[in-house]
Amino acid sequence: MKSIYYREQKHICGKSYATAPYMEVDLYPVTPKQHKASRRAKRKEASTLAQQTYNDNRAKRYHVQLVNANFGKGDFSWTGTYDDDHHPEPGDTAKADRDLTNYIKRLYRWCDKNGVQRPKWVAATEYCTVQEDGTACGRHHHHAIIQHTDGLTRDVLEQLWADKAGQIGFTRCEYLDVDHGSVESLVRYISKNKRCARSWRQSRGLEKPKTPPPNDTKWSRKKLDEASTLYIDDVAYWERKYPGYTLNRVETRVSNAGWRHTTVIMRRAECRNDAPGRKVTPRMNR
Repeated sequence: MKSIYYREQKHICGKSYATAPYMEVDLYPVTPKQHKASRRAKRKEASTLAQQTYNDNRAKRYHVQLVNANFGKGDFSWTGTYDDDHHPEPGDTAKADRDLTNYIKRLYRWCDKNGVQRPKWVAATEYCTVQEDGTACGRHHHHAIIQHTDGLTRDVLEQLWADKAGQIGFTRCEYLDVDHGSVESLVRYISKNKRCARSWRQSRGLEKPKTPPPNDTKWSRKKLDEASTLYIDDVAYWERKYPGYTLNRVETRVSNAGWRHTTVIMRRAECRNDAPGRKVTPRMNR
């Protein structure tokens, strides 16, 4: 029996490998005991792996995968901030949460009134918090990725950030840029300020990333070391390994014990922003 196996664990963000718009592949060593584990035990390990990176970034990859499993080119990236008259008090996270809840309710009412399908969404709120010395850190604001359903426009999403008296702050809605890491950038942005609290919320019915059974025999240590060094930036090499996908990037780390963990991040070619068929809704003249 081999002393070490090298596992290929895919994380498919979509219906299947053949159609998923986004995929991450982890390549890392496992022991013979892990190799012989039951299918259920391997699935549990894959689920844990999908929710961790390293150090304090444990849930970042899962959020990136969740968004990529449910949203893509043509969907919306929305930001809502406050003006001084409407900004909740520092530490008043409940008021900030209510404002986002009310925004989603207004969006649903608008959709129902206009015969538009309610969109799926995932949102993150960064709070203005009070430090131990009594100073306020940051400002309350919200980020969301919202599905583009037929009839829903950027202008509508911006205009709904309001109360009965009018707009409550600056808001901007743009198309989601899936080609240049905007999904990851959003996650990294709201995670970068360790002093400020934040929360994630999402609509019901989001499709979770899939973790199919791993392959422990495709890679050897020699092949993985070569792929993670000589071919780490070789687009053609990785696209031959995983046909149908285009390479985003490859990340590799070596533990203190000398074991290599490589992550391959890929996107399906026809799901890129520059692929034909992107939905575009024009802005209203203002």
